[in-house]
Amino acid sequence: MEPDDFTQRKASMKEIRLRWHTGLHEDDDGNPTDGGIWFPDSPDNRGDLTIVMEEGNRVAGEGSHWLEEREA
Repeated sequence: MEPDDFTQRKASMKEIRLRWHTGLHEDDDGNPTDGGIWFPDSPDNRGDLTIVMEEGNRVAGEGSHWLEEREA
């Protein structure tokens, strides 16, 4: 296996999602939520979620939104 292949496989084993303080957002039924769906951790997904996180922090206050990681 090439080193770049190993790095890509290792990176794809993580997932990320946007989290926020309970009560800031609701699901379609009006129930409070505290996190979004999980995405594979890639530069594009991380960049997109970071933009949303920064905007959430701008609107709702610093530290109200953050990225969560997990092993897939």
